[in-house]
Amino acid sequence: MINVIDFEDVREILGSLSPLDMLAWVEWCFEHKRDFQMPAKIRLSQPRGDYYACMPCMHEGLDFAIAKMVGRHVEANRSEGLPPMTSDVLCYHASSGKLRALVDGEYVTTVRTGACAAHSALLYAVRGFETVGLIGLGNIMTSFMDVLATAVAGRHLTVKLYRHNGQECRFVERFAGFDNLRFEFCDSYEEVADGTDLIVSAVTRAEGDFCDPSFYKRGCTIIPIMTLGFQGCDTRFDKVFTDEVEQIRGFKFFNEFKSVANTDDVLMGNAPGRESDDERILVYNYGLASLDLLFIYKLLELDCEDGASCIRYRPCSERYFMG
Repeated sequence: MINVIDFEDVREILGSLSPLDMLAWVEWCFEHKRDFQMPAKIRLSQPRGDYYACMPCMHEGLDFAIAKMVGRHVEANRSEGLPPMTSDVLCYHASSGKLRALVDGEYVTTVRTGACAAHSALLYAVRGFETVGLIGLGNIMTSFMDVLATAVAGRHLTVKLYRHNGQECRFVERFAGFDNLRFEFCDSYEEVADGTDLIVSAVTRAEGDFCDPSFYKRGCTIIPIMTLGFQGCDTRFDKVFTDEVEQIRGFKFFNEFKSVANTDDVLMGNAPGRESDDERILVYNYGLASLDLLFIYKLLELDCEDGASCIRYRPCSERYFMG
């Protein structure tokens, strides 16, 4: 028997947790990054920017290994009213190779990505930041704001939202329960950027840069969750931080970064983080399978009693099976 945990099961379980739990899981993954075996993503490209990516990962201490398959198929899914990304994860006992579970990865990917971006915001933004600019107000940005708003619940923030197809109205309604948030609607990217301490983008497609780098104030932090829209900042900003340097080494201006470091090195004291309120900082998190692994490991722990469907699965049970 193996567990099959579909999207609704995952949403029910993880959706019931405090966003601060997920923030702690992200921190743990960075602090223990060296304990994971995590090869580079394998990417299969398709027309119109669509693709498949496979993300394997293993943590022997947790006796857990995964193989995550991610697909991006914008037009095909849009015609069905679905998000552009799909994901499924095969889970194994690392010590035996036995299949343990099949888990829908869409909700997991969304919440771990949002939590990771919020972790970066809290780590690299100027202390006591007061203004946040958001571009692309879909599922991942909602997840990001769930974590950030909870983490700074005692602080008042001005949140500047880029208007697009009425998403800004849904977003304000979604966070109406947070009295510490004051929302402003912006009709241009420059308006979002002007005087803003922290700028986060979650758009999945951008034709070019949102703004000339001169629009971004000294001391600002920019987190392009999908790594798009800020290429002109690569050579102008003081520091770049990332979840894994090797994953962004192919960026066009990588060799012109003034400074680049992994977040795990910052947390372990092996590299400096923000050193002054004047530094302009970029954060490129390309996505770590270790986050998927830990979130799903925790998910299976929470679902160990009931909730998941179990199906009969008959693996090979004899050494010589060819008759």
